[in-house]
Amino acid sequence: MEEIRILVADDELPARGELKYELSSIPGVKIVGECGNGREVLAFLKAHPHVDMLFLDIEMPIMNGLECAKEIQKMGLPIKIVFATGYSQFALQAFELEAFDYILKPYNEARMRRAVERLQASLDIRQTASVPGEVTYDDQKISIQTKDKTLRINPAKEIVLVSTEKTDRTLFYTTSGIVESRMLLRDVEKLLTPLGFFRTHKGYIVNLAMIHEIQPQDNGTLLLTMTRYDKQKIPVSRHYIKPFKEVLHI
Repeated sequence: MEEIRILVADDELPARGELKYELSSIPGVKIVGECGNGREVLAFLKAHPHVDMLFLDIEMPIMNGLECAKEIQKMGLPIKIVFATGYSQFALQAFELEAFDYILKPYNEARMRRAVERLQASLDIRQTASVPGEVTYDDQKISIQTKDKTLRINPAKEIVLVSTEKTDRTLFYTTSGIVESRMLLRDVEKLLTPLGFFRTHKGYIVNLAMIHEIQPQDNGTLLLTMTRYDKQKIPVSRHYIKPFKEVLHI
C-alpha cells in the first residue's frame, strides 16, 4: 500500500486537531502539515509540493478554501482536494473545481476513511498497472475487466453513476461497489446515453432511473441525490440544466 501524504487546512484549531486525529487512525496515512487559511496552504505547497490529498475547509479568513483551490489548479499540482466544511451550499462550486470529495461537518470517520481509501486504491492500481480497464458492451450487459476478474453488469439496473478524476481513471458506482476503469468519460457517455444515462457535469454521468432527489440551489443550478450513494451529491452544471429538465420533463 502506497503512503498517502495529507495536508489539513482549517482556521479552527480544535477542528484541525479532530481531523488529524481521525485521519491518523487510517492505515497508510501520514499527516504532513496543517494550515489555518488558504494563503498558508499555498505557501506550504510551494515549499512541499509532494502532497497527495488536502482536507480543505471553505470558510476561512484571509483566503477561503474555494479561492485556495483555484490557485492550486493554476499551480498544476496533482493533489486531491477534499472540501471538509459545515456548509452544503458550496458543493456545486466545489465540484466545478474538480473536488475529489465533499464532506460535511461534524466529521465522520467512516466518511473520511472512504475518501482516503478511494485514493489509496487508485494509487495502488496505477503503481501495479495491473488493471486493463477494458469495457465492452454486448447482450444488454457491460463487461469491466479488473485486475483479477471480469465483471458483467446490467447498466440500467446496476450502474448508479459514473465519475472521473484528474487522472485517466473512471469510476463506475455500481449497486455492489465502486469499480475503476481506464475508459474515458466521453466514451462512457456514448455507451450509456442510449441506455437511460445523462451527463450532468464534465465529471459526472448519472442513471436517470436512480435519481432519488433533485435539490434546487440558490444560483439556479441543481444537486442530485442518487440511490445507494446518498452522501455523494452530484451537481448539474449550468450547461446541462435545460436538457436535463427536458429529458426528465420537469
